[in-house]
Amino acid sequence: MLSNDKNIIGAKLVIGNELIEAGISIIDGKIHKIAKKNNLPKTDTVINAKGLIIIPGLIDAHVHLRDMQLSYKEDFFTGTCASASGGFTTILDMPNTIPPTITCENLKRKINSAKKKTIVNLGFHAMLTNKIFELHGMARMGAFSFKLYLNGDQNSFEINDDELLYELMQECEKMKVPLTIHAEDPFREKRSLNGSLEDLADLHNKELEINAVKRIITLAKKSKVQIHICHVSTFEALALIEKAKKDGSNISCEATPHHLLLSNESFNELGSLVLTDPPIRDRVNAKKLWNAMINGKIDMVASDHAPHTLKEKLSSNICDIPSGIPGLETTVPLLLTKVNSGRLTLSRLVEVLAEKPSKIFQMRNKGRLKEGMDADLTLIDLKAENVINSKNLYTKSEYSPFEGFKCKGKVSKVILAGEVIVDSGEIIANSGSGEIIRRG
Repeated sequence: MLSNDKNIIGAKLVIGNELIEAGISIIDGKIHKIAKKNNLPKTDTVINAKGLIIIPGLIDAHVHLRDMQLSYKEDFFTGTCASASGGFTTILDMPNTIPPTITCENLKRKINSAKKKTIVNLGFHAMLTNKIFELHGMARMGAFSFKLYLNGDQNSFEINDDELLYELMQECEKMKVPLTIHAEDPFREKRSLNGSLEDLADLHNKELEINAVKRIITLAKKSKVQIHICHVSTFEALALIEKAKKDGSNISCEATPHHLLLSNESFNELGSLVLTDPPIRDRVNAKKLWNAMINGKIDMVASDHAPHTLKEKLSSNICDIPSGIPGLETTVPLLLTKVNSGRLTLSRLVEVLAEKPSKIFQMRNKGRLKEGMDADLTLIDLKAENVINSKNLYTKSEYSPFEGFKCKGKVSKVILAGEVIVDSGEIIANSGSGEIIRRG
């Protein structure tokens, strides 16, 4: 009998729209059987999870783990510890690192570094490039998508060339690799040293996102490539995406907890700590996005975990303040609080944080509680109360815009391929014990 063979008893399971009392038998890192306690096969190891709820190991398809030349902000070990602590067993790292993930060689360097450090399942997005041989090479290496920054960041080609962009879309379609998009036109004003944080955020006005989404939808009509729009921040852009879906476009989208739960009123209290790109919008917009999410119009929720040092975020020079909010460890307790308040169902939480990310990015055997699937499990205590305190987080970031938020519901245990990696909220996995995963 393998060491990670075990039974989990006493818990309730979220399966579809139901919360059922059942146990899970794990053999060789897979869910072997879901049944009542007496119908599970015998095993030497039994975990009594009484009072807990088991959901599929959660998936965050949009994180920035930094590492390499930005390891002072975050690295693959601290970032995946934050992932596990937050209940995420699988995460996908974005390519705008230093060096950027824009060549096979750079992707290989990332993979080799991550192998030694990750404690969860870790996959990689790659940067869209006009060097076709690099695209095909990174696709063969298992890249989960090609990321396009329409705001101009780190692209290797002229992003305003629609003919070229359409050709690259066609290449993605041939490879059956999604195109993941930061949908925002470049802003053309310069940051002012005398401007306020609100002025800085206003440089990324709503029209920039709306125009970028319109452009992508127009191009996508000519192609069958799978399009995924990241961090939708405006209800107007979401309405365009919804219409494109109805018209037959192969398009999906995500929203972040900070765009769903915060408003630009937060600048008054939190200042630069809430600065992100795209920026937090007004309260009415946030409410509309939230309602759209719970009603199924937003496909998934992703943290867009983007850590920086506290010193960088508190810079006195407004031009030097980087955009980004850490979110791997706050996403789940914030959403569980909404579950407890009746504003979100557990089944919808599982859908946006597990089922849909797995489906959109074609992750084998993940995202559902089903016999034969990988035994990646997140066990939550829906009654546990806690207060978000950045000093208690595993990320290197020493700040959170959700600092002091009172939450009800937290991650208790996390199991990866049958092995317990988080117990009572504490990391017990070793560096390098996770797995590098490939698309398909």
